[in-house]
Amino acid sequence: MEMDTLYRLSFGLEIRERMPWEASTSIQETCQNKGQSEIDCHNYIMVLQNYGNRLYACGTYGFSPFCSWRQMENLTVLNYDKGVGKCPFNPHTNITALMTDNGQIFVGTPTDFSGSDPAILRADVAQDNSRMLRTNQYNSKWLNDPQFVGSFEAGEFVYFIFRETAVEYINCGKVVYSRIARVCKNDPGGSHILKDNWISFLKARLNCSLPGEYPFYFNEVQGVSYSHEEGVLYATFTTPINSIHGSAICAFNMSAIHAAFSGPFKVQESVGAAWERQDSPHRDHYECKMGRGRTAQRHQLLDSSRYQLMDQAVQATTLHPLHYSRLERFSHIALDSISTKLHESVRIIYVATEEGLVKKISVLPRTKETCIVEIWRPEISSSVRIRTIQFLKETESLYIGTEKSLIKISAYHCNRHVSKASCLNAMDPYCGWNEMLEMCTGPPSGDTLARYWVQNATECPVLTAPVDGSWSAWSEWTKCAQSAGGLISEHTSNTDTCLCRSRSCDNPAPKNGGQKCTGMSIEVTNCTVHGGWTEWSPYSQCSQSCGVAVKTRRRTCSNPKPAHGGRVCVGPDRSEVTHIYCTMLPPCPAPKQPAVDGGWGPWGAFGDCSSPCGGGFRIRRRKCDNPTPQNGGIDCPGCSIDYEICNSQPCAEVKRLSSWTPWLMELNGTTGDGGHTERRFRYLCKASVADSSTLRIALAKEETRICQPDGTCQRSGDNSDAGWGEWGPWGPCSVSCGGGQQIRTRQCDRGNGECEGTGKMARACGTQPCKGQWGCWGDWTPCSVSCGIGKRTRTRQCLSSTDSSDGSDCDGSGIQHEICEMPSCD
Repeated sequence: MEMDTLYRLSFGLEIRERMPWEASTSIQETCQNKGQSEIDCHNYIMVLQNYGNRLYACGTYGFSPFCSWRQMENLTVLNYDKGVGKCPFNPHTNITALMTDNGQIFVGTPTDFSGSDPAILRADVAQDNSRMLRTNQYNSKWLNDPQFVGSFEAGEFVYFIFRETAVEYINCGKVVYSRIARVCKNDPGGSHILKDNWISFLKARLNCSLPGEYPFYFNEVQGVSYSHEEGVLYATFTTPINSIHGSAICAFNMSAIHAAFSGPFKVQESVGAAWERQDSPHRDHYECKMGRGRTAQRHQLLDSSRYQLMDQAVQATTLHPLHYSRLERFSHIALDSISTKLHESVRIIYVATEEGLVKKISVLPRTKETCIVEIWRPEISSSVRIRTIQFLKETESLYIGTEKSLIKISAYHCNRHVSKASCLNAMDPYCGWNEMLEMCTGPPSGDTLARYWVQNATECPVLTAPVDGSWSAWSEWTKCAQSAGGLISEHTSNTDTCLCRSRSCDNPAPKNGGQKCTGMSIEVTNCTVHGGWTEWSPYSQCSQSCGVAVKTRRRTCSNPKPAHGGRVCVGPDRSEVTHIYCTMLPPCPAPKQPAVDGGWGPWGAFGDCSSPCGGGFRIRRRKCDNPTPQNGGIDCPGCSIDYEICNSQPCAEVKRLSSWTPWLMELNGTTGDGGHTERRFRYLCKASVADSSTLRIALAKEETRICQPDGTCQRSGDNSDAGWGEWGPWGPCSVSCGGGQQIRTRQCDRGNGECEGTGKMARACGTQPCKGQWGCWGDWTPCSVSCGIGKRTRTRQCLSSTDSSDGSDCDGSGIQHEICEMPSCD
């Protein structure tokens, strides 16, 4: 039972996956508000069943049961499912669950918050079918406060093992019986009063007792394990908790189970009446032969409502229990089957006790006598309860789940027998004497018939032969104290401490004249060591080469070095001769701040291009401020300005028509009637936007008109400007330098707005060159002198859109001078 977390472990118990699954804070608060404890309001995983490569997990989820489908390999959630009915509310409830091959889950559990509604139910979780089939609710003849122990499937049936208050004994007092119940996997459920209830449910008593005139019954089943190979159910039973403690192990084969379920029923006609033995001819639905007709369904309804309890108990395979013990309470059980030298199959039973022990018991094949081969204590404290045990054949190991941990214990402990006699007398079916290795081992390479492997496990261990002693495992390291008289067990303030561990010669203890263990029973380490000073070293040199200095000597706390909580040395580790100074030292120069060389900061963004077309340039800058040169540090190498060519595409030629000139009188243009001829002209401007030198002007259009003496004129020729109004004023220039455009427009006076020609005209403007940008400084020239004081120069180039090379387009000077100092001419 794990809280708030799912684990996927290897067979060696290494954690492969860990997936938290906690109840939300609000659900935990609601749980506590309903009267439950804080620890019980967590999510306890109660159901883990695999279906193919998926895992079906259910948890109490703070008394709000919740289920989920998960991927087997990484535990990630595929989808969630309701948990009520498939998982109990209370984490302390007994539950059993089983998943069949077709994805149906069979569960025995209380189904409500208070735990007063127990049920055996079936849910088709793989098909996401919400219908559940269950035992009749609040009917004590079906289930009477059951405590579920286990379940298994065999053939067409699923079986449930539990203990409950016996309804057939209720008139004589309260007694608990062990039961085995079965249901058909294909049970379709009843109708009417048995709607959503089983029609194949039956239960019978499991009889585990000591025979006699008055049999002694072990009435309360505690753990079960079903052997599919044998078809045998093994179970542990105890006496009631309020009686003398006793436990037993009984086995029941499927023949005895089928015989009990094929016999007569036990029926009580009315409350208070005696229980009677009855039979019924309508048993097909109890044998999973479900009738479909109306008559068959009526018989199913009547018989399933009337009969639940079998008259005969299931009898054990042996007259006596396989094994029983006084003053002891068994709980869980696990099985293994192995081959030995003399037998093809020997049954090994592992049984846990409430005192925290695990007993390894062998069943002798011929006599069915049981022998206790070994007794293990997985946890040091007997108060740690064992929650479950499972045997895994792949690793030949028993896995034990306790309240604190999951433990893996190998079935083989042959090496604890150091002699041939001890090995053979142990009668351990797993072990034999290997004459080649002269060791007690398991069968070499699994071959029990190897001639050099000797085994004679045909009886219980020989307890009268000499047994050589063997050491137990070492205890945990604990603090212990040391004094002049040796080690004592308790630490006091006046003693120094060590770490000690011990072992006992009790695994096994020597008896019957066997040899005692050899070696130490106590091991001591990490004892306290107090520190001690070394001798003083010789005096050192002066502490510095200028100014005021002293000489020192040192010692260290390493004679010995303190360890494991020991005291450190008291006193200084350095001694200064303060009355003797190093007086001949020169004064120390004033501290000079270290030079800091400059470092470039990041480049800024590029600016606008100097020309929209025909090839221009744009500039980006950086500063020498990362860091800024200080205390004579070197300036940043390289240039603070970077430029690149831009807008290198050729400029497109722009054509614009000029406005019409005023009407001009034509020379020699008089007419015979006293009139005259006038002309006006329109010119075409062609230019590339960025290059005004390519400007060409040509006559585009010409108009002629004849004017009469009365002042009326009649135009002739091209009338493409018909309908246009006068041109408006020129707009602002698009740039202030480097060549731009300015626009003027005119309106079409025709009603339909269809005038020939254009209503927009452009002309060049701002053609004066822009100021240039300085490029990077070049390298300094060599100093003008080879000794003494001289000068050196460096230059930079003006980056301009004009061809000027004298730098007139850039502000500032293109040359720089500085003084340079060469070695003295002396």
